[in-house]
Parts: sequence; C-alpha cells; structure tokens
Amino acid sequence: MDKYKELYNHYLRRYYTGVNYIEQHLDEADKYMPAILDLLDRLNWLIQKIGNMTDEEILGGF
Repeated sequence: MDKYKELYNHYLRRYYTGVNYIEQHLDEADKYMPAILDLLDRLNWLIQKIGNMTDEEILGGF
C-alpha cells in the first residue's frame, strides 16, 4: 500500500506542475493536454487501488 501512496504523491505533483504550466502557457495546451489526462487516469486508478481516501488526501496527497 505504501508504494501506491508514493506513486500517488509522485503523479499528483506532476499533475499539478503540468496544470500550472498549461495555465501559464495556454498556447501550448493542446500539446500537453494528453499527458495531463494520462496523469489523471493514473491518479484515478491509484485512488481505486488505495481506497478510502479523504478529500484532503485526494487533493493534497499523503
């Protein structure tokens, strides 16, 4: 379970970094949106694997 939580934190940081980049570089949004959506899919998969996560954990990690 700890490995899933570590992966979740890793992907969550990458997701937030990517979203912030896109917000600052809207002209490149089309280029990076597939990567952001892939990270979101991975996060959702990990949420299912970990189970029973609070809203704070989902948004802020562990």
